[in-house]
Amino acid sequence: MLSALLVLTAPEALAASKSRSKAKSSKARSGTSKAAPVTPAPQPAPSPEPVAEPASEAPKKEEAEAEAPVVPVEQPRAVVAAKPAAAARPAPAPRSAPAAARPSESSSKATAGRMRVGVGPDFFLESARLNGEQGINISRRDESFEYSSAGFVSATLWLNTSVPSVSERLRVGAGARIFGNYGAGGGRTFGFGLLNEAFAFAEYGLPVANKTEVVFAARGGLSLLVPGQEFAAEIRRLQEQGVGVWSVPRVGWLAGPSVGARRRMTERILLRADILGQVQQQFLFATSEDIDGLRYTKNWSTLALRLGLSLGVEFDF
Repeated sequence: MLSALLVLTAPEALAASKSRSKAKSSKARSGTSKAAPVTPAPQPAPSPEPVAEPASEAPKKEEAEAEAPVVPVEQPRAVVAAKPAAAARPAPAPRSAPAAARPSESSSKATAGRMRVGVGPDFFLESARLNGEQGINISRRDESFEYSSAGFVSATLWLNTSVPSVSERLRVGAGARIFGNYGAGGGRTFGFGLLNEAFAFAEYGLPVANKTEVVFAARGGLSLLVPGQEFAAEIRRLQEQGVGVWSVPRVGWLAGPSVGARRRMTERILLRADILGQVQQQFLFATSEDIDGLRYTKNWSTLALRLGLSLGVEFDF
């Protein structure tokens, strides 16, 4: 009987124990589910990277909090630093120097465009020849002779201006040169009279140093001789013989190059020196006529080669 009862009750006991274990497990599950809102469920172990993020974020936050008070200070500094920079840009030190030099350059250009008046003495050496002949019918007499000038000083006055349409360094002008009583010296003295020249010239100045330039020039013009001394006496002699010669000034021509230097001393004063070479021909007599049935001819002209040193001062105005 007991064994039969055990056999019968054993399955029921096993079922009851199973049901109890299931109930306990369900209660444990329900307990954990109810406690979940109170205590957070365990999370899987984070990897090192997520753990480093909070650690890095914390210092960043601390640095941000530490730098937060500095931010208002840096913003005014940036504004204050920008204002002086903006104020300093209109007149920086390096740029002010060239700007200060520009007025002088413009003034020098303006000065270069002014009119200039110059004056100075000329010292010269001369080799000249009078080519002359006189003829009556078929008879000819040579009256030529060589000579050098009895003087060695003349004076020159000139006026020039720049030609900006061509070049700022190019200047053109006109001048006059006065020899005074011009005559032959040496073995045969002969006075010709008052010799004067009127000429036009062009010059090109090439800067080579501070306020100094080399000047290349050329001139050409007319010479005018007012008869005097022995030449005037010859004219009167011919007029007394009935030859139709006049006592008017004689005309000639001249041409020559020059090279020199010019230096600006002040804003309106310049000094210069030039070496001048010049050739000049003067026509004195050129007559051919019949006098008392005789054919009379007389031709005189002078040809002079001069080498001189010209000194002068120029004034801007």
